[in-house]
Amino acid sequence: MNDKQQRSIPTSRPLWRSVLAALPTLLVLTSIAAVGYWGHHTGWKAPKLAHLLGSDSSAENEDWCIEHNVPDSRCIACHPELAGESSADWCKEHGVPESKCTVCHPEILTTGVAGDWCKEHGLPESGCTICHPEIARKGELPAEEDDVVVSNGSPLVGSTSAATSAAGRDPSTCQKHALKVQFASVAAMQKCGVRLGQVIERKMSDSVSVNAQADYDRTRFAAVASRVPGTAWSVERELGDAVAAGDVLALIESAEIGRAKADLLQAQTSVEVTARSLDRARASSEAGFRPEAERLEAEGLAREAHLRLFNTRQALGNLGLIVPTEDVSETTVVTLGLPESALAALHGSVTSANLMALTAPFAGVVVGREIVRGDVIETSRTLFEVADTSTMWVTMHVPTSEAQRVALGADFVFQLDAARDEPVLGSIAWISTSIDEMTRTVEMRASVANPDGALRAHSFGRARIVVRQSTTVIAVPTAAIQWEGCCYVVFVRISDDIFQTRKVRLGVKDAAYTEILAGVLPGEVVATTGSHVLKSEILKSNLGAGCCAAE
Repeated sequence: MNDKQQRSIPTSRPLWRSVLAALPTLLVLTSIAAVGYWGHHTGWKAPKLAHLLGSDSSAENEDWCIEHNVPDSRCIACHPELAGESSADWCKEHGVPESKCTVCHPEILTTGVAGDWCKEHGLPESGCTICHPEIARKGELPAEEDDVVVSNGSPLVGSTSAATSAAGRDPSTCQKHALKVQFASVAAMQKCGVRLGQVIERKMSDSVSVNAQADYDRTRFAAVASRVPGTAWSVERELGDAVAAGDVLALIESAEIGRAKADLLQAQTSVEVTARSLDRARASSEAGFRPEAERLEAEGLAREAHLRLFNTRQALGNLGLIVPTEDVSETTVVTLGLPESALAALHGSVTSANLMALTAPFAGVVVGREIVRGDVIETSRTLFEVADTSTMWVTMHVPTSEAQRVALGADFVFQLDAARDEPVLGSIAWISTSIDEMTRTVEMRASVANPDGALRAHSFGRARIVVRQSTTVIAVPTAAIQWEGCCYVVFVRISDDIFQTRKVRLGVKDAAYTEILAGVLPGEVVATTGSHVLKSEILKSNLGAGCCAAE
């Protein structure tokens, strides 16, 4: 046998070595099969440490509702009698009384709620604390519950109106108030972040919060313009100057003024000439030297002269120049219409009869000036703006939905944006009879005192209009209120870990509290912070009464 043939003969391998090589694979497959068998028969639940150590209590396993994850002896879903319900009239599937279950009996939605509706107060009869105060579950807050602070601060500055209804289903057919929410324990409730607060009585005012702005009092505001075209001879006042009534703002030189003064002198002269002619005609007529017709003609000319004089005086008066009733001399006509202060500024040397003074109509401040010396003046141009800032207007823009609640004389508080000053107080003095086409709001206005000038025109802010004075009302922390789809609800504690859904009607609210018109009474304990957890439970129709567990 050569070497090539010898290498082609396979070498034999012992059986025990083959078994050892396959043993790890067999062990892995066996372990996987064992784990699968255990998991299938235990529901893939690992035993507790106490069971592994041999200290598991069978009583603990027996007193536990696996379906609702709470102790079975306290499970109100399985034992409704624990919550005061009848086990004979109980829908276990949905966690409400069978006679009120709208899921099992949808006819309730069309036929009503079997008399369980208080039409007077808009709540289920079984939850109306006004008609049935005995249903209130009053209690004390646990010592560690310190998240509710009872405050009787100024409701005027911080209160607004809360909506008492919202779009949704018909509340008279909704059965959410029949639901209860149960926690596995107090610790589980705290672990869910649920905190408690108490229903209290406190003072609150109903108010409407709206945008507002300050402006000049338009009854004490003047836009000063020239009554005649001309040229600015001099400007006497600067922007921001305080002025008194009659102070000269500027002198205007106008040829029209000169012509009006010249017409006055001519009319006076004509009256004097026609008066002398009339005297001669009357004397001659009485003596028989002249016919009666000449006397009548002289009287007509005299009346025409007096009429021209009247018209010239009227024309000067229309220009703001006050003409003496008696005849004036040429020197007097030149200075006509110029106050003593203006003559003093001119040092008594008036070289033109064309000057007219623009004066302040009342005491105030020059808040606008659009004139410099030498300007060509037109009658349509505003030259000065004068305002009395001792009083200001506050204009408010109230939404149409709230406008009907505001009456004349209603008090309000105006707070400027980003201002540390004290708020301004006032009362409504005017309400518009129309609605703004752009903003769809109703304009309201009030005059407020501004003695120190702190309130400036065109300042923006917020105004709170009081529509109802402060009264003592029933209130809950605002965090306790939830909207569940057709009604506002709160969750009233009926035991340490069980809460009853209670429908409520809302009134006004401020930064921390909301008024409750009906549904709860003072002294009851409600879920506040974290109450949305309870709301989510009552919205789960497949969980019956709602079972919150946090382990």
